[in-house]
Amino acid sequence: MIVGLFFISLSLMAIMGPIIQTIFGYPNGEYFYLTLSPICHQYPTRSLWIFNRPFALCSRCFSGYLGLGFGFLLIYSQHKYFKRLIIGIALLIPGVLDGVIQLTSIYESTNIIRFFTGLSGGFGIFYITFPINSMIKKQKEK
Repeated sequence: MIVGLFFISLSLMAIMGPIIQTIFGYPNGEYFYLTLSPICHQYPTRSLWIFNRPFALCSRCFSGYLGLGFGFLLIYSQHKYFKRLIIGIALLIPGVLDGVIQLTSIYESTNIIRFFTGLSGGFGIFYITFPINSMIKKQKEK
């Protein structure tokens, strides 16, 4: 649960930067941009915007962390690992396809597409990597 809240807090920090700058003016809110800069390129053209200012994370990172966070909060799904692996890979495919198509053609993804492929990818990574079955067994033993 704490890990889920951590990832959701990253997404909330991305929103807080532009909100603080709008309310209190620039350079207030720059702390959020600086804090999140090691984990995201923060290109304004690839970011969602609020109050005419870009989020402190790009669309894909923002939604990816949000997806990871919600995945951890929805931790008690009863899928066996093989099913989780298949679901996880299926959720990663849209983001991979979007990136490969952009790399190999003149196609340019939109921020909305990046948002949804990032959200899907965040859930996909969660499904593949988090050892849910062992955690459920430990809770049943208690």
